[in-house]
Amino acid sequence: MPDNTALYGGFEIVVRTELNPRGAWVAKVSLKNGEHAVVDIRPMTVQPEWLNEDEAIRDAVDWARRYIDRDLDAQPPESWVATRSRAENWFRDEQERSRGPDISM
Repeated sequence: MPDNTALYGGFEIVVRTELNPRGAWVAKVSLKNGEHAVVDIRPMTVQPEWLNEDEAIRDAVDWARRYIDRDLDAQPPESWVATRSRAENWFRDEQERSRGPDISM
């Protein structure tokens, strides 16, 4: 089977599908960042089995996107406390700005 590729987040997702001995489709995934392989195989102990090749490819690409977002994305997680604090500051600033200048001198 030819390899199927998709691009996501600066990574190339390469999916190889094959029929297992039970007649179900399984997918093997590798991720590349430029010329370097990041992940050679899907790090799972049990591979999902699919009724057709398209389902196997879809699942493999979805898994790779989640893996990239969760494990390879370098952005630190953000707490809801920090998000709420920025929202409260923005709201307070907008309220003050909408009141206009203080001219009661």
